[in-house]
Amino acid sequence: MDARRPSTSRSNSSDATRCESADAAAAGKMSAAAATTTSGRKYRSSETHEEHVNKKINAAKRRTRSELSVSGGGWTKHGYAYGDDATTTIGTLRHLDKIERISVKTTTKEEFIERFERTRTPCVITDAMEDWPCYGKRGEGRRWSLDGLHERFRDVKFKIGTDDDGYAVRLKMKHIKHYMTDATHMRDDSPMYAFDGGVFDKRDTKNLLDDFTIPDWFEEDLFKHVGEKRRPPYRWIVFGPPRSGSSVHIDPLATSAWNALISGRKRWALSPPRSVDKETIKPRGIGLDGEAVTWFNKMYPRTTTGEWKARGLPPPIDVIQHPGEIMFVPDGWWHAVLNLDHTMAVTQNFSTSARFDAVWRITRRARPKMSGKWLEKLRLVRPDLAAVADAQPRRSETSAGEKTSSTSSSSTGSSDTEEEDNETTKKEREMFQRAGASGNVSPDKTKRSRAGDDKIAELAKEKIQAANDAMEI
Repeated sequence: MDARRPSTSRSNSSDATRCESADAAAAGKMSAAAATTTSGRKYRSSETHEEHVNKKINAAKRRTRSELSVSGGGWTKHGYAYGDDATTTIGTLRHLDKIERISVKTTTKEEFIERFERTRTPCVITDAMEDWPCYGKRGEGRRWSLDGLHERFRDVKFKIGTDDDGYAVRLKMKHIKHYMTDATHMRDDSPMYAFDGGVFDKRDTKNLLDDFTIPDWFEEDLFKHVGEKRRPPYRWIVFGPPRSGSSVHIDPLATSAWNALISGRKRWALSPPRSVDKETIKPRGIGLDGEAVTWFNKMYPRTTTGEWKARGLPPPIDVIQHPGEIMFVPDGWWHAVLNLDHTMAVTQNFSTSARFDAVWRITRRARPKMSGKWLEKLRLVRPDLAAVADAQPRRSETSAGEKTSSTSSSSTGSSDTEEEDNETTKKEREMFQRAGASGNVSPDKTKRSRAGDDKIAELAKEKIQAANDAMEI
């Protein structure tokens, strides 16, 4: 019996060890639970919640603008948040009366097409958003607000830019709200800006489509006949703080655009088609960095000088857009947009019968494969437009000098939707480099991968060919 005592002691010791291990594991779980946010996401126990959120935001800043030092003050070096900048000098604008405001209650669709669309005349449209849930009458029940989107999509990521390789940079809505309401981040010269078109196709956010109705004047959308997967990006939800926006650009493929403002104010500067060239409106050597606030502070003042007038160049048309108004921007117009307040908007690029000749002329050159599929469909649903396409020569005096860019522009790019194509463009570039001129792919790909890679290689070759033929306005 005594001989078994050591065994009993060892057993007790082993049991104690196991208990200690179990206690340690439990303590570890409790520690992990203590380092969990209310949404169930974990972060280091040494961090506060605010530190965790700021780390996410600063990581996004570094990716979207790697040339700026977050810790070194690169995002606030110009001090635009403190002095008299483009958001605080709107009282000096000289050409606010140059654009007409029209109401859907007193203007017919036919009148709009003849007076504005066919003549490529921009205007501001009123009284078209009164029944939109995202807008809400007199602000009551407005579904699209910073708080409203945060409540509905707290843990959903929205695109707020692209990195140096063209990949999307996204932040969760709860982090975007913190960024747009935090006093420190709001000192940024050019704040990050949500500009996302993919949300309308995603399961968690596609119900945003139920919150607005495409205005009757813009219901015609000829690119829909290409198919959703093949057509260029065309629809976005956009929201951001003061000094965010889109630098000067022309929308792609001769498309026009409408921009419906839910809240806040936007400042627009528009220049007529072919009134200035790219080198004049976006010159090198003056410190332009692709940001809207920089263009308005450094380039816009030059357009109001005697030197500018002496060169025979027209000053931009100034517009202040208010909540409940829709800005119509015809194809070919240079335009820059700056948010004066926290703004929320929805915007869409479109093509219609009134301007089909220009859209077809440029799309055929910039996206030859897509335009071929488009023409096949038009022969079935719009033979009249197919006849217009067939009658156009391969190259004409009208097409000389037209911009053929098929990319879309963004908040910081040369056109409103450019960032949306960057991810695809990078894949196309990498695929084209791997496939070579023949478009071949490695034999170990699956059948589906081979088919997808072949399409990417073909599209890459199309774009390279289009780039060789492209001419700037």
